[in-house]
This record gives sequence, C-alpha cells and structure tokens, in this order.
Amino acid sequence: MKKDAELTRKLNVIMTKSKDTLKIARQLYEQNYYSDSISRAYYAVFHSLQAILLTIGLSFSKHSGIIGAFNKEFIYKEIFPKDFHKIIERLFKDRQIGDYEYEENLNSDDAKQDINDAENIIMSIERYLIKEGFLLRQNLLL
Repeated sequence: MKKDAELTRKLNVIMTKSKDTLKIARQLYEQNYYSDSISRAYYAVFHSLQAILLTIGLSFSKHSGIIGAFNKEFIYKEIFPKDFHKIIERLFKDRQIGDYEYEENLNSDDAKQDINDAENIIMSIERYLIKEGFLLRQNLLL
C-alpha cells in the first residue's frame, strides 16, 4: 500500500485509539480493576496490529487473523523481536481469562506486566511507522 495521505490519516486514527486504550488500561489498573485493565491492554495492542497491517494492505476482522498475519509478516521476517509473538499470545490469553473466566483470577502483577508489555509493543510499532514514513514524528505520544 502506498504511503499516501489517506493511509496516514487512518494510521493516525488507529494509533491514537491504541494509545488512548492503553491510557484507559492504566487508569483501570490504578483503580484496582485488573481484569478490565488487562483487557484494555490487549485491545491497545490489537489496534496497533491493525494499523501496521494496513501498511501492507491487510485487514482482518478476527483476532486470530490479525495476530497470525502480524506474526507472518513482521515477526517471522524479523522486523520485530520473536518474543513479541509470545507476549501477544499471552496478552490474548489473559484477556480471555479476564473477560470470560470466573474461576481463574488475574492479579495486580499480571495487569502491570501486560500493560508494560503492551506499551513496549505499541511504541515499537509506532517507531516502525515513523521510520518507514507512514507517520510523522510529532504524532509520537507515548
């Protein structure tokens, strides 16, 4: 996909949503809503994955499609570290537990780790988008 004004606009919108969602995750964490903060941390990453996939003309509606395409196009090609794959899978699993499980609980340490990992992934994706000319440096907010 070309680096055009419309793509840049879409990327700005999605990355802003990603970073706003991460801010909400932090706020929920501070209020001791750990499961909800974990869910928001995952979705913050999910939005950033959607953004980066747009740069190569890919768009998916399912979580598995987005995660799989990111792994194929960016992890396996060593654009991002291999441990991102494991982190994203853990974030997804933790979100599933937090949103749907009643017997298993996530705690403060889980939430803090997920938020920190989400921030690292989002910042890495944003740096990549800037380096590749898809976003302007002034849009870097984290």
